[in-house]
Amino acid sequence: MSKKFRLLQKKAASCRLCPALADQPAVLSSANGSLDADIVFVAEAPGRFGAGRTGVPFQGDRSGDNFEILLKHIGLTRPEVFITNAVLCNPLADGNNRRPNAKEIKNCTAFLKESLEIIRPKVVVTLGTVALSSLNQLLGTRFQLSPSVAQSLSTPDFKLFPLYHPSPRVTNWKRPMAQQKKDFKKIPA
Repeated sequence: MSKKFRLLQKKAASCRLCPALADQPAVLSSANGSLDADIVFVAEAPGRFGAGRTGVPFQGDRSGDNFEILLKHIGLTRPEVFITNAVLCNPLADGNNRRPNAKEIKNCTAFLKESLEIIRPKVVVTLGTVALSSLNQLLGTRFQLSPSVAQSLSTPDFKLFPLYHPSPRVTNWKRPMAQQKKDFKKIPA
């Protein structure tokens, strides 16, 4: 692990910018994946049954199970990619996951920016609207998920590839797994 990434990890662990998230651990460590990855996946936030509990993005919950299926479908493994979130701590409301608010996303954008500067991926895949919103803040763009889904969008430093989140709510109601498999197959190499 690089010295820059270790420093970023410590900075994230000690961050208290979001009062509602201050008691939650930041999920940013070697468990996120390879710092030499060509592909970085950015999701919403750690889930209470997934990364909020395990410290490993997309592990331990049904969204993680779906993500593993999709990764395997395109012939990739966790050690080959880097997985992070728009918000590094699990936002909770009444003991349940909640969507991160705009201030929380903005507060975490610096961590995402620095992670991408360290990794220097060829492709950044956003998983859901919150992740795409975070990249829009970072890039000064206004991409929307529905019209941009499964399209390679050029940015100065990498290709941006917006996809739907693999949560059961999304796969059951908005973007079925069969379609998500087709979308993942289009990720630029």
